[in-house]
Amino acid sequence: MRTRNVFAPGMRLLVFLALAVSLHGCGALPGSGDLEDEVVLTDQSVDKSQLLSLINTYRRQNSLPALKHDPVLDDVSQKMARHIAERDSMDTWQHSSFGLSQRLSKANYANYAGAENLGAGYADLPAAFRGWQGSEGHNKNLLNPHVTRVGVARTNRNTGKWRNFWVLTLARPTSDGRPAVR
Repeated sequence: MRTRNVFAPGMRLLVFLALAVSLHGCGALPGSGDLEDEVVLTDQSVDKSQLLSLINTYRRQNSLPALKHDPVLDDVSQKMARHIAERDSMDTWQHSSFGLSQRLSKANYANYAGAENLGAGYADLPAAFRGWQGSEGHNKNLLNPHVTRVGVARTNRNTGKWRNFWVLTLARPTSDGRPAVR
């Protein structure tokens, strides 16, 4: 039994295109629909020895004592890196003195001093560090004479404007004693 094609050659193309558009809209075609728009965050490891080398060399050049790495500050940094990566923005109330204080308290991190640098878009730690050095407020944090510890984190985002989000948290835990008054 033979079937007869009821569509003229030009109509076949229109029917095909209409079908393709409708399937694309419902996510039935590969590479279409919500999966492409799904935000995927990936926490990245950061070389702590490279961090300590960068920051302590810089602090030594400015007659400041070296900082020690603190894994608790890594955790605080990682939570903030994920927070800003989720939003694809560093504009958040959590990036404030009050926000940092709350996050350190939540981590049971009693401290006398704390500071935080955020960065976005930098491909690696040296680039993020140079960015912080080139920013007056961030540079002030790098050279804060009252802090004794440092932690860092990076979260990548698969979509959006920035893709790489960095957070550096500096603090002086109460166990390190009160800072000297200058």
